[in-house]
Amino acid sequence: MDNCFPERFAILLRHSKMSYEEVAHKLNLKSKGTISKYANGKTKKIEISMVVKIAELFGVSPIWLLGFTEDMFYVIKR
Repeated sequence: MDNCFPERFAILLRHSKMSYEEVAHKLNLKSKGTISKYANGKTKKIEISMVVKIAELFGVSPIWLLGFTEDMFYVIKR
């Protein structure tokens, strides 16, 4: 995951019209501080289920969010 997740999450937040409070609420998090920690790379571990929820909220690929592709909308084919 390296630094891709925090960087890409921060990009999504900057381009979003949602506040940290709104994002936290939509992700069922208790605190907007968690959003800040995710965006600043201050969280040591983030659950894959949360990565998927964030990707769904912003309409991007979780694979992109984690840094495995440069394609923001990459879809895994079954």
